[in-house]
Amino acid sequence: MRPRENTRKISPPRISLTVRFHSNPADRKRAARKNSSAKTTAVFLLALCSLAPRFATCQTPEAQVEALFTAGQQALKQGDFARAAEQFKKVLALDPNLIEAEVNLGLAYQSLFKYDLAVQHLTKGLRARPNLLGPTVIVGMDYLKLGSPEKAVPFLQRALKLDPSNREAHQALASCYLGQGNFRSAAAEFRQIAELDSDKAEAWFKLGHEYLDLAARLAYRGAHLYRESAWGHRFLGDLLFQRDRWEDAVKEYQKALTADPRQSGLHTSLGQTYLHAGKLQEAGTEFHLELQLDSQNELAWLALAGMQLAKSQASAALESIAKVWEISPEFLAVQRLFPSTELPQGSAIASISLLQDEPETAAKHFLLAALYASANENALSDGQWKAFQADFLAWQQAANAAEPAHAHQDPCKARHYFRCAELLQVRKQLTDSERLLLGEMHFTLQQYETAANVLAQVQGVTNENAEASYWLERTYQALGAEAYARLQESSPDSWRSHQLRAEGYALRQDFDNALKEFQGALQLHPDESELHEAVGELYLVNHSDAEAQSELEKALALDPSGCWGPRTCA
Repeated sequence: MRPRENTRKISPPRISLTVRFHSNPADRKRAARKNSSAKTTAVFLLALCSLAPRFATCQTPEAQVEALFTAGQQALKQGDFARAAEQFKKVLALDPNLIEAEVNLGLAYQSLFKYDLAVQHLTKGLRARPNLLGPTVIVGMDYLKLGSPEKAVPFLQRALKLDPSNREAHQALASCYLGQGNFRSAAAEFRQIAELDSDKAEAWFKLGHEYLDLAARLAYRGAHLYRESAWGHRFLGDLLFQRDRWEDAVKEYQKALTADPRQSGLHTSLGQTYLHAGKLQEAGTEFHLELQLDSQNELAWLALAGMQLAKSQASAALESIAKVWEISPEFLAVQRLFPSTELPQGSAIASISLLQDEPETAAKHFLLAALYASANENALSDGQWKAFQADFLAWQQAANAAEPAHAHQDPCKARHYFRCAELLQVRKQLTDSERLLLGEMHFTLQQYETAANVLAQVQGVTNENAEASYWLERTYQALGAEAYARLQESSPDSWRSHQLRAEGYALRQDFDNALKEFQGALQLHPDESELHEAVGELYLVNHSDAEAQSELEKALALDPSGCWGPRTCA
């Protein structure tokens, strides 16, 4: 059985650290499509050559300074950055206050990869000309390259005040925040980049990748920091689950249970792994063990219903769904993707037939909506879902009317998620445990962006607070899947959609379908080096060395600076 969720290969983000400086927005849009370090710096330098001084104001002999400065400009245009640096140093020896020479010397050092010297001269120039956008961005990026993100941040923030649409500055600032462990601010920058991209398919694809990269950072860090704890094994179990490595995931969840047998959700995670592996009996056992610990655990009841459907036990599944509705209609109302595993069409049709004579209830409408979707009867599925939504609306109205009678009831303990979130949000000061609870409330209601913002503010979320780190990682995973769903809905035939599906198949080690989807992407975008790189790596994994070499050579021909992974670099 296969999960419905979107999956992908998780790899470290490839962040551009070079800048083009153009005179108009149209040029910037074209520039963003292709980024090569040497060419980019050259374009930027040529643009900055317009920073020519007015030599009449200099105290040194005008002809000598002008000749040296012109020689430096010509060297920049020709790409001879060492000679350019020498010429501008001579200019500054004659006139130490010539800001144009100071900036151009900094840019020459930038192109020579002497970032410490570039920063030294560019910052001196910026003290006199603080509104120069290009040098401001470059100083920020150079500090990042020098391993000082805390020094880079003010320059990049200043650049974004000068030009809020500068995507290079947003990207570099996000990288700075990641270096500081500030996931909340990094995510905000990624969202800004997506909003600035007019190609929405591209925007959703990249945003999904960035969110999943954030999740991967937290997951790998969690698995390392809490290595022998239940949380550490749970982090690792989730990573293995996402790759369809069911047996390995089972082992990690079992280790987590050995470390903490009563941790909420662990038996359900183990049961879900068994369910995806087709081990229905073992799955049911784990779901029942979870319910022994907490009979009100909605996720365990819902997972149990999914297992019962897989066993063609439609009536039992209906009873489990009814239990979820009894515990929390709010929880059930956001479970549109139930069940989490694919149900054979014939099995879904048989279950529908068994449920026809059951009373009309919210649980029946919910279950029939899922079963009709599995049977590819989308119109009937939508009709049942609308009936369920009407049931939910009626429940909400009744609950609101009865609210005064339950004024002294704790909505959080009663699993009234909306009221619990509202109660916590109005408090002026939240403890870390309350903030964690609020984040979990938003996560349960699938308000993922809000959940991420709340969880990222929990003290120690990236180190000592394992539980907060775990839920933040889960939230970024959900945001990534949400972005991919938007891509698939809005542009199902785009090259990025083909690439996304290919990455999902590759993650599950389905070589044939992965290759088919990558080839579909290449038909639409044949000059994308990233795609040839991915196909080359796919061939490498499958020991097809000749085909791999051919694809990697194509990738390098399109982008000589490309080298995104240890396999392909080798």
